[in-house]
Amino acid sequence: MPDKRILMSGRGLRRTFRSRGFGRPEADVVALDGVDIDIYRGEILALIGESGSGKTTLGKALLRLMELDSGTVNFDGQDLLALTAKELLVARRHFQMVFQNQSANLHPSMTVMQMMLESIKLHRPDLAPAKVEPLAIQLLERVSLVGKANQNTLSLSGGEKRRVGLARILATQPKLIVADEPTSGLDAAIKLGTIELLKKLKSEEMAYLVISHDLGLVQRIADRVLVMLNGQIIEELSTAVLSAGGATHPYTQQLLAASNLDRMAPRRSRVSSETGASEVHQ
Repeated sequence: MPDKRILMSGRGLRRTFRSRGFGRPEADVVALDGVDIDIYRGEILALIGESGSGKTTLGKALLRLMELDSGTVNFDGQDLLALTAKELLVARRHFQMVFQNQSANLHPSMTVMQMMLESIKLHRPDLAPAKVEPLAIQLLERVSLVGKANQNTLSLSGGEKRRVGLARILATQPKLIVADEPTSGLDAAIKLGTIELLKKLKSEEMAYLVISHDLGLVQRIADRVLVMLNGQIIEELSTAVLSAGGATHPYTQQLLAASNLDRMAPRRSRVSSETGASEVHQ
């Protein structure tokens, strides 16, 4: 019998890309190679691995932001790959992605409040007009941005832009948030604040899939960790086992060694100097 706590599951997920190298013939590059994954309600699941391992591709494929060559994706009892465009639009309110480059999703000439009102009207069309602005204020309060409501989005810091993105996503009442490198490019103080915010916003029914190079972030926030290499999930372990250095796969052990992770005081984070780099397979 299926576990009723599973929110999203993927089975046999496969995706290839056509590579066009300089002076080299075209070749198929396997970004996802038969991936199986389960995400449970209320958990924070971390997906780690080097750039090009397929992490971002997997996140996008699960949310149907990228088509698969083969495989199945089930979300809250629905076969996502069988949905029509109209059905997918309705279902998408319940799963959202926080992209690494949040600036691309914010209109530079709009204020934070205008962006919030637009999102609420789009995703909550049945909400009474008199309740739209109060809800926008409530959501901005949850991400500690109510004081920026009348500020132009172009003038926001990187951390503030990500909080606006989170507030807009919360307007959809999501059950799953996929966060792609949510702390990349942020200084230490803002990074820590972002981590605490993600933890605060999580509920018993809402889950996160956090895609990251940052083992410090993973250690602070995740319940469970999946390790990707060459389009495959090669190891699954709890955060406690990760922090104790209990990884069994040699590649995971290399990631831990490269991160210089202080297990007694998990504040130093980089897996590599490439933190914040975009995935090769996008």
